[in-house]
Amino acid sequence: MARYSNRAVWCGVAIAWAVSAGSEHAAAVETVGVDAPVSAPPATGGTEQAVIARYWEIGRTRPFLAATVDAGLIYLRPRFAAGYGRPHWSWIGVEADPNIGVGGLGYYSGVAAALPWLSLRLGGRYFYPFSRNLLEPREAYERSDIGLLDGPVGDYLAYEAEVAGTLPLGPGSAFAVATGMHLGLVPPDKYVFEDSLKVVAAPPWLWRARVGYLLALGFNGALRVGVAGETIGLPGRDAHVIRAGLVASVLISAELEAQASLLPVLASPDSLGLAGSDFGTLGVRYRWGSDSAPDPKRLQEAVEAGRRPR
Repeated sequence: MARYSNRAVWCGVAIAWAVSAGSEHAAAVETVGVDAPVSAPPATGGTEQAVIARYWEIGRTRPFLAATVDAGLIYLRPRFAAGYGRPHWSWIGVEADPNIGVGGLGYYSGVAAALPWLSLRLGGRYFYPFSRNLLEPREAYERSDIGLLDGPVGDYLAYEAEVAGTLPLGPGSAFAVATGMHLGLVPPDKYVFEDSLKVVAAPPWLWRARVGYLLALGFNGALRVGVAGETIGLPGRDAHVIRAGLVASVLISAELEAQASLLPVLASPDSLGLAGSDFGTLGVRYRWGSDSAPDPKRLQEAVEAGRRPR
């Protein structure tokens, strides 16, 4: 009874964000074998801190409200934050992420803290898929297996912890992300397709480790292109998934950034095609923070530092 009571609470929150066209769009995407990016964490790709405009560095330390919105052809990812510090730069606070995608709907909330080179978050995420069901345990799965509408719906509650960092290195930046996840609401004798990492997982544990490098090009490194690789551990299946590919970002302004990434699968127990690849971003990201006028002292220091010979 506890499982269904918890599910009812989370589902009630999530369904408030549903739209009637969601399931129709999901079916259209399923026909070409590509799933839309899930609009809930863990969405950290590792590139975020490396490309944030220094505009946010010269803001005042203060209580604030902030938002980050990722938008693409088939997804919309709003994320809201309230905290103390300089938003998108150095702060501590709470985050909330209601989301609707063509593949499902859900809600994330948690606490977060960030420095210019390091970020940490802890939270819980409920996800309700439009076209996923719980899976019977197998050695391997095909693309058609994860879209069968047969059996209990494959919803789940994930408790997550994630740390991400970046380090200036040569003409660019190296980055790393480590994610740990505990899945709830999934019976111990079932598997589930975890939509954010895009793997078939046996509850309760799974993890991810990603590393990469971004080369800085253009004025103030506004254009970043690079490579990334990751390993996803599936302890319940005694298996790993390995992906590697390209990442890119173009900083258009302090608030607006274009992003793209594609990490296809190099090794996996399953054959999920593009549904198992990290086709994570292909769109724009907008950042906003309340009362974000520059701090006069920090602005003067930044101007003086920019005039010094290197």
